Amino acid sequence: MDKILVDSINFAKKAGLLLLKDFKKVKEYSKRGHSKEIKTIYDKASEDLIKKLILAKYPEHSILSEETGYIEKDSRYLWIVDPLDGTGNFVNGNPLFSVSVAFMEDKKLKCGAIYFPITNELFFAEKGKGAFLNGKRIRVSNIDKLEKSYFVTCEGEERSKKRKAKLYSRIVAKAVDIRKLGSGSLECAWVASGRAEAYLTFKVPPWDVAAGVLLVEEAGGKVSDFKGREWSLRICDFLASNSLIHEKILKILKDI
Repeated sequence: MDKILVDSINFAKKAGLLLLKDFKKVKEYSKRGHSKEIKTIYDKASEDLIKKLILAKYPEHSILSEETGYIEKDSRYLWIVDPLDGTGNFVNGNPLFSVSVAFMEDKKLKCGAIYFPITNELFFAEKGKGAFLNGKRIRVSNIDKLEKSYFVTCEGEERSKKRKAKLYSRIVAKAVDIRKLGSGSLECAWVASGRAEAYLTFKVPPWDVAAGVLLVEEAGGKVSDFKGREWSLRICDFLASNSLIHEKILKILKDI
């Protein structure tokens, strides 16, 4: 296992254990600007810990994180951090939250780790070496029909209720069901491990899904935006699937 991956795992787990200590103790929170997105002191505490750990070992590396934004260095290396993915769930005592840490070299994803403290599930992936859950290899599902597929989604940053309604109505008409989990990392992990066939959402920021992108791809899945373009470090519409139904979903999304 690569040293950077080992560190990614350790950073995610240490932050996850910090969050676990304060789970169900949330007394106050605020919202980010005009969005519905919630932030707490725990998001910041988790991020501060991860940044401290990264910079102690890799002071020359850049960091992109949800709370602080971009800490830019003159470097080929970039860490992408979501210190608390699923803050709304965390605030409400819902166990579906995680810590996500990804690493890029020359703008290419190299490894990533996603840790779910409540279930003690550690998902990780390394470029060219596969995707794993608690050390065991995982693969996407082999379902190739929409009518047998489960979809997952979360809020994203799309404000248009009309656009959301159009998407959900089309998916519900074709698939078994669509479930809203409230954590992009979790939804990517579900696709990668075969618990769902596809995850889609509007305007997702990179820290929500960076580790999940590599996880899905290394598990045999496919990731793109709604037009079939490959994922990049920008806020964009997002689709991750088991690859077998990817093109069928893109046809449904064509004019949304």
